[in-house]
Amino acid sequence: MPRLAAMTTAERTELPGVSDGRAGQLVAGALVAEAAMDLFGVERLEVCPWALREGVILRRLDHLGQG
Repeated sequence: MPRLAAMTTAERTELPGVSDGRAGQLVAGALVAEAAMDLFGVERLEVCPWALREGVILRRLDHLGQG
């Protein structure tokens, strides 16, 4: 986290998967994620390239296929 916080917004946009629009929010989001992990005792996360929207769509498609 200290390394990420020390980076400028421009440097964060150079990170894989970080867009210009998200670079400014990245540190705040990382702090929230870190706090949630501490609160729930989560030691490790697996990063997924899919967004929440895609997950909701896929779940809905699975549900439709069963009915």
